[in-house]
Amino acid sequence: MPKKNARLVLLVASAGFLFAGSCSQAPESETPAPIESNEVVVLESMDETTARTDLSLVNGPELSELEFGPENTLFAASNQTEAIYAFQLRASDIGEAPAQPTPFNLESLGTELSLLFGVQPLDVIYNDLAVHPVSSEAYLSVNVRAETGEFPALVRIKQNGELSVINTSDLEFDKIELSDPADEDIVFWRDVPAASLTVTDLEFSDGKLLVAGLSTGEFASTLRTIDFPFDEKVSSSSIEIFHTAHNQNETRAPIRAMTVAMVNGERTLIAAYTCTPLVTIPASSLQDGEHVFGKTIAELGYGNVPVEVLSISTLNMQTQQPEEFVLVVNREMSANLIRMEDLAAAAAAPGITTAFKGLGDTMGVENSRHPLSGVIQADVQDAQFILILKRNIDSGEIELVSQMKGSYFRLSDFVSEYNFPDYDYAESQAMTQMFHNMVKPMEGYPELVRN
Repeated sequence: MPKKNARLVLLVASAGFLFAGSCSQAPESETPAPIESNEVVVLESMDETTARTDLSLVNGPELSELEFGPENTLFAASNQTEAIYAFQLRASDIGEAPAQPTPFNLESLGTELSLLFGVQPLDVIYNDLAVHPVSSEAYLSVNVRAETGEFPALVRIKQNGELSVINTSDLEFDKIELSDPADEDIVFWRDVPAASLTVTDLEFSDGKLLVAGLSTGEFASTLRTIDFPFDEKVSSSSIEIFHTAHNQNETRAPIRAMTVAMVNGERTLIAAYTCTPLVTIPASSLQDGEHVFGKTIAELGYGNVPVEVLSISTLNMQTQQPEEFVLVVNREMSANLIRMEDLAAAAAAPGITTAFKGLGDTMGVENSRHPLSGVIQADVQDAQFILILKRNIDSGEIELVSQMKGSYFRLSDFVSEYNFPDYDYAESQAMTQMFHNMVKPMEGYPELVRN
């Protein structure tokens, strides 16, 4: 039962409290910082008279994966052209840094994009999401199916819901072509070409762009390393892992999502695969032509595709100290939050080399589960929020919404005992009430705050 109308909302709010509990019960030991200011701006939806983007003028390459680099460089992979681009965004393409963290509450993004392009909502195909590291604005790569063909587009989305299309053909860029892409003759499940997995994720770290995906042959799972600024050289390593759910070594299934972090003093790739082994790979092992064995440190759950692995800095509510985490955001199951300290211990130990006991079993590094569902893409937004592109499972609408680091859920996604108008918070629930009163305005519901 849909519980709210789809709309675009901008909420300007600030809060210094990072909640790392579960559900909507706040810890009873710490007082959250008050919200300094709240302003809700409701944007009127576009109608049939709204000027739409002329798709015939949007003629850049299809963009499969996005990743921001230094100095307003936007890296983009195109599986269609089998190339990596480094686009230089112009000053007009980028906003200023916000004075304070500003959440996105865009609850009808899919409808707005369909009106912008003059197509039906299902004709907008979502590829990837990247957040600018300074402006915290979102950049979304999509494909648009129209009567005259299919068109790629890069959309800039401000926190106030303003949408604009950046024509990448107007940007300065460097380009490097990928040799030995995935075999075009291989097709999975009748309509999923292997070539669509030539690049599955991008990660920029320490002056290098890491490119995960497929090539050809028996050792098709590939990590490419490209120095930036680009030269003509692409270093390529084949990757082999033990897959805990499949009980076999695998050399062809690609990395689906990854991040880079310092683990035990060494720059390390943390990668997740379908069905969902988590693997560590020292970046120093990624030499051209090398066959690299990744260390499996966890089995997070079968029947799932990970969509993002994010490095997160937030408060550990048990120690009340800032701490580093890894958040694995999944398509078919809850997100997994892993303390970096626990991950480092697992990376230093022997890897997992035996299968899990049965369906539903998990293994390896300790982690907690958090209720992120319907996620299409995600990225770190700023010091306070992660940004989630998701499908509302009630309405089918595409939403772009912020979620606080630490809580990893939106209170307004749920109806519970707390929502009844006559609910009376007990004295022992003072912290829970304060938490609810903080997040309600942040999610666009200031009228529901109760004192």
